[in-house]
Amino acid sequence: MHPLQAGDPAWVGQYRLLARLGAGGMGTVFLARSPGARLAALKIVRPEYAEDEGFRARFRREITAARRVSGLYTAPVLDGDADAPLPWLAVGYVAAPTLAEAVNALGPMPEAGLRSLGAGLAEALLAVHAAGLVHRDLKPGNILLADDGPKVIDFGISKDLDASRLTGSGGMVGTPAYMSPEQITARADVGPPSDVFSLAGVLVYAATGVGPFDSADSASLLYQVLYGEPRLDGVPAPLRGLLAACLDKEPAGRPEPAALLEAFAPSDPAALISPALRREVAVREAEAAAVSNAPVTTPPPRVEETAANHPSRRRVLRLAAVAAVGVVGAGGGATAWALTRRSARPAEPAPRATGLVAAPGPAWSLAWPGDLADGLDLGLSVAGDVLVWRGREGFCGIEAASGRRLWTLSRPNGDTFGPGYRAFGSTVLGLGARDTSEADVVHVIDARTGDARPVELPGEVTDAYGMTGDTAFVGVRGDGDRTTVLAVDLGDGRVRWRHPSDAESVTGVTDGGSLYVMTPSKIIGLDAATGARRWTHTWFTGEASRSKAYPLTLGDGLLFFGASGQSSFQAISTRDGTPAWKKPADDLQRPVLPLAPAVYMAGQKGFYAYDQATGALRWQQTSSPTDLDFLPGASAGGSSRLLAATFTGSSNSAHVTEHAGFFVAGTGGGPAWAHWGPSYNAGEWGLAVSGSAVYATDNRRLYCFRGAS
Repeated sequence: MHPLQAGDPAWVGQYRLLARLGAGGMGTVFLARSPGARLAALKIVRPEYAEDEGFRARFRREITAARRVSGLYTAPVLDGDADAPLPWLAVGYVAAPTLAEAVNALGPMPEAGLRSLGAGLAEALLAVHAAGLVHRDLKPGNILLADDGPKVIDFGISKDLDASRLTGSGGMVGTPAYMSPEQITARADVGPPSDVFSLAGVLVYAATGVGPFDSADSASLLYQVLYGEPRLDGVPAPLRGLLAACLDKEPAGRPEPAALLEAFAPSDPAALISPALRREVAVREAEAAAVSNAPVTTPPPRVEETAANHPSRRRVLRLAAVAAVGVVGAGGGATAWALTRRSARPAEPAPRATGLVAAPGPAWSLAWPGDLADGLDLGLSVAGDVLVWRGREGFCGIEAASGRRLWTLSRPNGDTFGPGYRAFGSTVLGLGARDTSEADVVHVIDARTGDARPVELPGEVTDAYGMTGDTAFVGVRGDGDRTTVLAVDLGDGRVRWRHPSDAESVTGVTDGGSLYVMTPSKIIGLDAATGARRWTHTWFTGEASRSKAYPLTLGDGLLFFGASGQSSFQAISTRDGTPAWKKPADDLQRPVLPLAPAVYMAGQKGFYAYDQATGALRWQQTSSPTDLDFLPGASAGGSSRLLAATFTGSSNSAHVTEHAGFFVAGTGGGPAWAHWGPSYNAGEWGLAVSGSAVYATDNRRLYCFRGAS
């Protein structure tokens, strides 16, 4: 909770604004008080969305939908106006943390708490479905853990059941980690069973700290939801069968909420709220009461700062308007940057970055080539001085300096381009499949010319880890869903050596002489020429469902990785796999760039720079948009000058992810800026960084941003 800022309204409708609760890409949420002294969480949308009639229609639907839902386990809607100059919605204020916050701070729940949570959510779904709605975005961030039970919030993408049956249309709507298979495939029959699937995912998260389908790569995550088996080994045994039934791929195979209420019995509502959680609720209630009872003061007027190294607030706001106009004119998104800094903890010796700069307008932009069909699933990679832009139907090579299109490559007949591709120097490896045989294929593409040739591989291609000369290191999946690492001669397709793993998920990186592969429990050093095992480092010994690490990053004689299952960031030696250092990380971090003497990480709260040799924190920049109400995206990158990472959220029925964008900082801890803008086709922004340029795609256009950090 933060004080009102200059420019915040004093009143909205009949509500007196008291404080800020949070802010993000869609708008700002305030603590407000009604004439009868009732506290409300009041959301005001951002001006750029207010100008969009399609958004107003969706917001009007949110108000209507929320008013139709009542029950103990849903937050009541109090008022709203979709036709106001800035649309707003007020719901009853619940002084409680979200399930995501609680699990992150206190750890997984015991069985008794899970039964209480499950029963409350099942009853909430009964109320939602009785109103003729499907929530479609049930997730840990949309569930508040109050004293009197869980509260389901945010009906922004809920859908009327009758409308769903009548239209038979719509896009992929929801949060990927908790979406049902029918949501991903945008089937017309997304109904109450979809919410049951999401409920089970939420309970798996509450029991283990991760969802049933967990991957740092969004494409892999969606594939797992559609075809993979859920990971339930961390769930208490008495609940596994029930949650497995809820996670059935077919809607008809899932139990109904009424049956879940019976299955979760006996449930004790008191078991949900632990003493630590009760203390947190009490603190929030006391804070809200203090703000409500205190005299309301008007925020101070905007004044110019006199310090020589800070621009005036008026100048900052003017720069914001200019930058926003530049970006809106080019691509339809508003540009903003962090305006607040949080105080460093006393135990942290490293200073935090300060200062503000205006986000730059794009140096150039380019539409996805129309001759390559749709622009779904666009991705970016830098291959020398060429940008490789990938879509579902082909590739496009672009001169990075000018944005000039150099070549296009459509997919060959009978082949498909799979969920990934990797660039190594001037060579791009496109991971695909060949419909006419059982073998999968890697498309070897020259980024300078667009010339391509296929190399068949014996199994389903899952990833490419690197290249040494004409040898590529790839992963293929055979019987039993376990990945085998292959060294493949790209000249004749011959397999030089193979290394079977005991895991389905394998990542890797090479320094030329060695290949380092990572599974959910081990990191293995292999001789790149022969495949001989040099060493093994066991990094995780707990339950497999709690194991999650971001891909290995190679530094100066060290390998770095972030492990969310252990809430840590670690380094080991490339020579023998011995641990170099291990640091606790209370923010979900993933490596971005090793650039001696530092290694840079991107987390939900911003960027971090650690000393490669010691692990000491050199600086941190923690004013990213994800520190507010967003989720970190799957894409991040860096150069000797810049760091960039995406943030994302839910997508609506028009295939648009409104909570989306990316943020950027300098490698010296310099000022950060962020681009807020919708991404399309239910995806997130794609990123690539080279030198002083950030290249980004919203799945319709490609933009080049230069400088500013």
